[in-house]
Amino acid sequence: MGSAIAVTLYRTGFRVMLVELPGPLAIRRTVTFSDVMFTGSTSVEGIRAMKADPIDQLQDISSDIIPIVNNSILDLSQMNRMPGWIIDARMQKDLNTIDEFTVIPTIGLGPGFTVGQNCLIAIETKRGHDLGRIIREGSTSQNTGVPGEIGGESSHRVIYSTTEGIAEWDVEIGAIVNEKQTIGNINNRPIISKIAGKVRGLISPRVNTPAGVKIADIDPRGHEINHLLISDKANAIARAVLEVVVTMERND
Repeated sequence: MGSAIAVTLYRTGFRVMLVELPGPLAIRRTVTFSDVMFTGSTSVEGIRAMKADPIDQLQDISSDIIPIVNNSILDLSQMNRMPGWIIDARMQKDLNTIDEFTVIPTIGLGPGFTVGQNCLIAIETKRGHDLGRIIREGSTSQNTGVPGEIGGESSHRVIYSTTEGIAEWDVEIGAIVNEKQTIGNINNRPIISKIAGKVRGLISPRVNTPAGVKIADIDPRGHEINHLLISDKANAIARAVLEVVVTMERND
């Protein structure tokens, strides 16, 4: 979702900077910029991004490229001096405290956000009638712990790590797999697809993955979906963020 928002804001003329973990946990890597942490540069739907490390390189990155900063080297005092918004797309599910990311206007995505407590405005990310709804009072829906239903499948389409380690994949994103097919392993423990469909996401084989983390996503719709394009859900959320930013910019 963070990458979808970056693409939408960039296309509409806004300057964008992304902040990423040194070991990104994103799995839909053909539609996220996260692999830039390993490759130095990447693109999503034709929009280029480049790693700014050290952060001083920000000033040297062309305006037609989205800079991405390693959050471990980020000085939050620098962010405080930057005009604009923070869009919190970390999807932490349960935010119990106000953290340093709320020192400037923040748009919070997904569970755990309450307007006036840890964000200025929140966006609903739960699939259904309220997906992409802009929340100016109250809270987003609570985390159910159950993935949204796609193609008649919910929890079976998402695979979580059962042990810490580095995933070794036998398939690539975009491959069609069968039910009960072994698609890779972590520490020689097989990773098995519970359903048939298209591999829509795989965690990077360069990341040491903790146990219990989402590592793969199988879409039961198969060839019907294009794994190289940003999803309908991410686009809906991105356009809600764009509406908020444009509205607030006009009011300032």
